[in-house]
Amino acid sequence: MKTIISTLAMAFICLATLSAQNNSFYIGANGGGNFSKFKFTEDLAELYPGSNPVFGLNGGATMGFEIQNFTISTGIQYIQKGGEYQTENFDGELGTAFFTGREKLHFLSVPVLVGYRAYLAPRVAVSIAIGPSFNFGLSGNLNETTEYFGTDETKMDNYKLAFGNGVNEDYRPTMVGFQVSPGLVVALNETSKITFNVTWDSGVADMFNPRYKDANEFFTANKGDQLSRSTIFSVGYEYHFNFADRY
Repeated sequence: MKTIISTLAMAFICLATLSAQNNSFYIGANGGGNFSKFKFTEDLAELYPGSNPVFGLNGGATMGFEIQNFTISTGIQYIQKGGEYQTENFDGELGTAFFTGREKLHFLSVPVLVGYRAYLAPRVAVSIAIGPSFNFGLSGNLNETTEYFGTDETKMDNYKLAFGNGVNEDYRPTMVGFQVSPGLVVALNETSKITFNVTWDSGVADMFNPRYKDANEFFTANKGDQLSRSTIFSVGYEYHFNFADRY
């Protein structure tokens, strides 16, 4: 985390010294909703052929530099992720069964994005930003439902999900994603801007904690990775401290 902050600070200083024309430092906030799901590989993809998105909330604080048409930004975001996955019919302890798992996971996320804003008019721009996101797991819940054919019997279970490196912790404490975020920027005046963004955030590695996975017999029989995919919708506000007037 210290390395990330140090790198950002150096980048901000370097960008700020490039040119004093049309430069600004900004702070802001954003919020919205998202749809997240899991992508499975190998045996897990065959075990869970049905994978559906779940809705979550997101919001937080942002900061960055706008250097002429280029931006570099970061911040801290609270985001709910997760997914729903389903098996095909299988032979369970009470006959033919159908299993559904639904997870809701809570993260603090730190994106580090480089972007470009193309002004179509003096106060309206389209934007694109890309870069990594560092997601720190907070907590999670898993709801399992097993339905049995030919009976009203339905088995329901709820589990807490943990993040860490211990043998009993399900997921890695930190997960890295890659974001692509197109959007629209509307300048209300010289210091205030409204942003509208759609962000695609894709996990780049298996979510499971390796020690937990090695100790769990389930993963001996079912190889594969679980990755996170999110589509994030957000509306934001930026307050700019201008080094020079754009207008």
